[in-house]
Amino acid sequence: MALNANALVTLALAKSYLKIPALETSQDSIVEFFINAASDYIESEIDRKIKSQTITEYQHGRASNILVLKQYPVTAISSFATDSAGKFTGSETIVDPAEYTIGDDGNSLISLGSFFPKGYNNLKIVYTAGYATVPSDIQNACLWLVVYYHKMRENGDIGRTSKGKGDESVNILQEAPMEVKNMFSRYRRLDVPLSNAMTRNG
Repeated sequence: MALNANALVTLALAKSYLKIPALETSQDSIVEFFINAASDYIESEIDRKIKSQTITEYQHGRASNILVLKQYPVTAISSFATDSAGKFTGSETIVDPAEYTIGDDGNSLISLGSFFPKGYNNLKIVYTAGYATVPSDIQNACLWLVVYYHKMRENGDIGRTSKGKGDESVNILQEAPMEVKNMFSRYRRLDVPLSNAMTRNG
C-alpha cells in the first residue's frame, strides 16, 4: 500500500497521532490505507480537491465573460483554448493570456475583452488549483478519521452498532461526528452554476 496523490496527511504524522513509534513499520500499510480512505471521504463530502494539482477542464461557452471553474483556489492558468467543434485535436485556437485573468474570487476565469464564444464543450482550460499546504483543520479532520478507522479495526467494532457487558450497553459511533464534519464543512464546493463543466484531472 502507498499513499495516494490526494492524501491529506503524511504517514509520519498519522503514526505520531496514533502513538505508533516511527521505527515500527508493521502497521504502515494499514495506516496508509486509512489515510487514503479518510482523504477520499473528505473530498467526497466537500465535492472538491484540496491538494494543489493540474486540472484540465472542458466547458460549454455561453456568450459570457466569466467561467466559473470547478476547482479552487486557482493559482495559475497554464493554457486556454477554444474549438468550435469541441474536438481539440489540433485545430483549436490558443487564447492570448493577455485576454483573460483569474477572478478575484479565485475560482473563475474572466475575459478581459469579448465574451467567450458559445458552443458545446468548446472551451478547454488547463489550470492549477488547490492548496500547496493542506489547511490544518483539514489535516486534523483526516487524522481523526484515521484514528477512528484504526480503533474500529483494533476493537473489532466494524459493523457493530453497540456492545456491552452485563446490563451495560455502549453505542458505537458509525460515522464522523458533527464536530469533525464542521472542521471541513467550510471548504465544501460552492453551489454555483458550472456551465455543465466536464473535467479531467492530470
